[in-house]
Amino acid sequence: MTRQIAFLTLLIVSTLYAAWRGGTPERIGAAALLGAACLSVGLVDPFGDRFHHIEIAILLVDFALLSVFIWLSLQSTRFWPLWVAAMLGAEVAVHLMRILMPAIVPRAYVDALAVWSWVAQTMLIGATFRHRSRIKRRGVDRPWKS
Repeated sequence: MTRQIAFLTLLIVSTLYAAWRGGTPERIGAAALLGAACLSVGLVDPFGDRFHHIEIAILLVDFALLSVFIWLSLQSTRFWPLWVAAMLGAEVAVHLMRILMPAIVPRAYVDALAVWSWVAQTMLIGATFRHRSRIKRRGVDRPWKS
């Protein structure tokens, strides 16, 4: 349970920091990551054999989140959404590997999915910090490509 509390703390801190100090791309990314985390928790069957088979609902959430970050990568002037999109691509690949290799230990499946969420939240904090640094240095940080 300690790991869940630590992740929840990181999720709240990164979301609030991006909402308070981030530009529009950081805010959109934060909202998408928060929404996906909440949906993922809500969609897992609390009484079933969790992660003993492919979690279709979480796969769909991850695919939708990947789509958001691909869009952000293409539209924003930021580089960090591309990195998050790459991590989410790896996360989707983990789901697909679960289909191809059903004997994967459920704990390994969970951990392989969860690790990317930690990194994405940490990257959001770094991206927000860099956004503030660019504003301080240049006075402006254009969010969108022209």
